[in-house]
Amino acid sequence: MSDRLTRPEVREGAFLVLYQLLFGTTLEEIDELNAEAFDMAKNEQTDEIVKGVLEHDEELAGIIAKYSTSRSVSRIAKVNMIILKIAVYEMKYCERVPNAAAINEAVELAKKYSLKADSGFINGILNSYMRELGNNG
Repeated sequence: MSDRLTRPEVREGAFLVLYQLLFGTTLEEIDELNAEAFDMAKNEQTDEIVKGVLEHDEELAGIIAKYSTSRSVSRIAKVNMIILKIAVYEMKYCERVPNAAAINEAVELAKKYSLKADSGFINGILNSYMRELGNNG
């Protein structure tokens, strides 16, 4: 487990953990596998994001549903939902993270892990949510 990570590394680690949880893997198993075979970037900040997203899952999905005018939440790819939930969580609950940074990092994660067109979809939802919050980014 790394202690000094950049914010993009923290988010990517949280994304990877949340994605693995979709397959019935427990947090303990993920930590065990990471220690044995992988060197996934992960620290307390990563764990904080994972815990926050899991605790506020329904609320985050509701916010995403409100701004996803072109698709219902059930039709949003799981990868994109995880990316969106991380960004919405940070925008709503992490005062030290500027909204624009959360959006930019979500778009970068989408470019890496999702379809090319999905980064625009994610950007649109998050920018709409940022307008409601008032731009602190």
